[in-house]
Amino acid sequence: MKLTKIGKIILLLIIIVIGAIIVVLINTRKNSKNIHVIESNEFLDIKIDYNKTGNKKLDNEIINYVEEKRKSFIEIVDKAGSTETSKYNFVLSAQNNQQKDIEFVHLLSFAYTGGAHYVREDKTYVYDLKSQQYLTLKDFLIEGNFEKLKPIILEYIYEYGEKNEINLMEDWVNRGTEYENNNYEHFYLNDNGLNIIFVPYQIASWADGEIKITIPYYKLEKILKEEYLIKEENEDNNSPTNPNKRDLEKYKDKKLIAFTFDDGPNTSTTSRLLDGIKEFDARVTFFVLGSRVESHSDVLKRAYEEGNLIGTHTYNHLNLLLLSDNRVLEEINDSKEAIKNIIGNYPTYLRPPYGNINEHIKGLANMYIINWDVDTEDWKLKNRDLIKDKILEDAHDGAIVLLHDIYTESVEGTLLAMKELEKQNYAFVTVEEMVQLRGVNLDYETTYYNFRGK
Repeated sequence: MKLTKIGKIILLLIIIVIGAIIVVLINTRKNSKNIHVIESNEFLDIKIDYNKTGNKKLDNEIINYVEEKRKSFIEIVDKAGSTETSKYNFVLSAQNNQQKDIEFVHLLSFAYTGGAHYVREDKTYVYDLKSQQYLTLKDFLIEGNFEKLKPIILEYIYEYGEKNEINLMEDWVNRGTEYENNNYEHFYLNDNGLNIIFVPYQIASWADGEIKITIPYYKLEKILKEEYLIKEENEDNNSPTNPNKRDLEKYKDKKLIAFTFDDGPNTSTTSRLLDGIKEFDARVTFFVLGSRVESHSDVLKRAYEEGNLIGTHTYNHLNLLLLSDNRVLEEINDSKEAIKNIIGNYPTYLRPPYGNINEHIKGLANMYIINWDVDTEDWKLKNRDLIKDKILEDAHDGAIVLLHDIYTESVEGTLLAMKELEKQNYAFVTVEEMVQLRGVNLDYETTYYNFRGK
């Protein structure tokens, strides 16, 4: 069903306004490292989330790419008219890694403009900060050594397929791993080794999703150039300690409120939050994106070790209602795996993106579904005093408050609200602590919005 002429004009005007807001937000943050744009109305949702690198040439390239993707999405939506099933949706995120003097940025966008599924697009920048040049995989290898690397790549691909029960076809894999046709555009180095991303349909079916392998450095000796090798330690010094549990008896006679933070972690703003809540004997809940945890692993580990609850907000923040069963499981399970790699345990709490969930997805997820009943709209307000006032206006015993720790204003607004709520005999607890204090037996079939007292 197409929109009327007037309806289409209204939709176009709304889209133009959103586009202008996004451009302003991006341009006014040129001095900010974090770019976070969220826009939502009755027709569409747009979410853009990436970190600037600090290198002007590279950052300009990324900004231009993001703007191109945004404009393309809006043009398609304008031509498509209304959708009866769901809102149009555009999500763009980035994973940043810097190793030695090399900056790796992997941009991943998903656009839903109707039809059966999201359209995915990957873009990777590998940039030498010293030479100011873009690099390819072969620039990291001793000359002529790709042929030595390929058997190792195949070994890890088939190992991945066996572990994940993917039936890989030899011809398809061989074609997708030849050093041609941009097969190795998407890779990065980190402390664990060489990571290579094979996008959907490159070496396996679309339903199997992306395949990412990590080749440890000890396998790359005499293949990778010496300046890029990292000597691996025998002991795993990155294993987190047990979380700092606390005696809940002292909170039994207090009003309870659970502050929950989506879309993180972010090293600077999440660290500020963790520092600030200590003043109020507070613990909070983080619903993190799997795509962000590797780049911000230290602060996630700290949050966990200090007794805060870590849940998942899926891997890429896609609307689960628009995905196939396989993709729903991939979004949830990939995020759980990424979190476990950092904190040592799988999360058991899920907040679905946009709060969108149904009975079928609950059955697939087998997790405790936590939404909220106090929406601060912090992403829209972007003012610490207004966010504080919104929290104080809607706070109640048993409330679950929705915030985003990627915004400085949200963190500061939360701390200001805690100062006032502490005077009102509130205790600041995680969702799990509130469940224990309320004596609730959780199940996977219910969506929880609050835990009001009896």
